[in-house]
Amino acid sequence: MPASGISKIGVLGIGTMGSGIAQVAATSGFDTIVVDVSDEVVGKGLERINKSLDKLVASYEKSEGKRGLSKEVRDQAAARLKGSSKVDDLLDRDLIIEAVFEDYDIKAQVFRELDKKGFNRLLATNTSSISITRLASNYHDPAHFMGMHFMNPVPLQPGVEIIRGLLTGDEMYHTIVALCQDLGKTPIPAEDKAGFGINRMFIPFVNEAARVVEEGIMSVEDADKTTLCLGHKMGPISTMDYVGLDVIVAVCEVLEAEFGSPYKATALLKRLVEAGYLGMKTGKGFYIYEKDKEPYVNPAVARYRIK
Repeated sequence: MPASGISKIGVLGIGTMGSGIAQVAATSGFDTIVVDVSDEVVGKGLERINKSLDKLVASYEKSEGKRGLSKEVRDQAAARLKGSSKVDDLLDRDLIIEAVFEDYDIKAQVFRELDKKGFNRLLATNTSSISITRLASNYHDPAHFMGMHFMNPVPLQPGVEIIRGLLTGDEMYHTIVALCQDLGKTPIPAEDKAGFGINRMFIPFVNEAARVVEEGIMSVEDADKTTLCLGHKMGPISTMDYVGLDVIVAVCEVLEAEFGSPYKATALLKRLVEAGYLGMKTGKGFYIYEKDKEPYVNPAVARYRIK
């Protein structure tokens, strides 16, 4: 029995974060169901998970077992994982982890729906910035509601930021700490303040990188090289494209509302989101992503300047 006492996990949302969370849960031995709005969306998400598992198997074989997953573990994980477009399939779960878009109204709606359908177990949100206490107000039992902010890419990043709301109970907190350990993750406690800890530090950094580009201080490529000296594997511009520029702007807005204009998203970030250039998931962001080609700088970004 896992240390957390949990055996069945549900994940709501099969985007980049949801698929990663579902993959880690299944790989760690949990009976896992991941749900999204349609069979088509779920199918694409499961395909993404299978490709990720295959990469881990390839890494395992190449490293002679030092990294990745064996084919046996991969097959066992795939057998534990199911996808569905029906929210009702989540109602028997010990824990549901919500991983829909970073928007209060969208998240509140899904929590109210679960509440209406009679879900009465543990509920966690993967929000990266929205108040846990505010989100918990949409669930009948805020003592059993908590934040679990996974890092991207979930299968590779070891940390999970865990956030108690004002009414989160001790039992819920200790269960989530144990669950992180069951998942092979390191729990990182933070208080329920805008941006919590990680994004409170991370967002100003990447937002300022965008400002350095838009002011013509550095090119996109050179701004991305600056973090090599810090030991980062990915530069700040590439990181924003990977996370999703819409997500970055959404978190900026939460921080700005709480702390003021220093957290305001740069004009270039806003313009890219308005144009539908959201990063890797749309094939265009600061960089252009085309199949079988190395990413290259978006010409629209290269010419955009604010003096």
